[in-house]
Amino acid sequence: MKKIAFFTDTHLGQEAFITHEGLGSEKMTYREVEDAHKENLRTVLNDIVEKGITEVVFGGDIGSKESNKYFFDIIREYDIKLRIILGNHDSYSEVSKYFISDFIAHDQHMINVYEDDCFKYIYLDTSSNSIGDGQYTWFNKQLKTEKKIIIFSHHPVLEIATPIDHLGAALNRRKDIEQALLQIENEVTIFCGHYHMEDEKSHKNILQYSTLACSYQIEKSVDTVIINEDIYGYRIITIENNDLNTALITFKK
Repeated sequence: MKKIAFFTDTHLGQEAFITHEGLGSEKMTYREVEDAHKENLRTVLNDIVEKGITEVVFGGDIGSKESNKYFFDIIREYDIKLRIILGNHDSYSEVSKYFISDFIAHDQHMINVYEDDCFKYIYLDTSSNSIGDGQYTWFNKQLKTEKKIIIFSHHPVLEIATPIDHLGAALNRRKDIEQALLQIENEVTIFCGHYHMEDEKSHKNILQYSTLACSYQIEKSVDTVIINEDIYGYRIITIENNDLNTALITFKK
């Protein structure tokens, strides 16, 4: 049995606020606040280590450009193996200054794949809010396997019924990715962040888990975009033989 901690959207040094230009036309903006969400990150990492988890996947959106060094300096204080996918607030050029990994650098994107006895793990890079042709071709090649597939993506692939989905936050070409997954017979599990909310959705052979952010949450079942800074958390993925289970760990301020 192995356990993987998946944490995402730390947004270090970024304080979010909403500007309203009428219902359905809200915009999320950030102001730089040096210490924003740093305490949350410490709490999450301490909890991961206390639970004896050493394999960790970060789901993207470190925060401000200046916070990249701080993020990786903190990670190095812990005895964990980190894999990272990039979000829309990240850039390969900045992350690569502080983080050396076994990931493939493809057109300034960070992608990777590896396998164990039962699962194939695919790590996507959606930092450009899309999947380019090169990465899409690579992705389709990785789907040729008899094993169950786990995908880590910053953006959701399956649509989530929430206002943020319709305000320009959705991944471009997500339908292409979904259709590619529907063409195979494998069971596919997607772990994502980006929307700062808990959600579980399935469609045929695809099961998608959206994970709470480490920073702040966005309310899901509402008519307009509402920020909630009272809770934060991460996800534990437990893999035993051919079975996968997952649970959220939540903290309240």
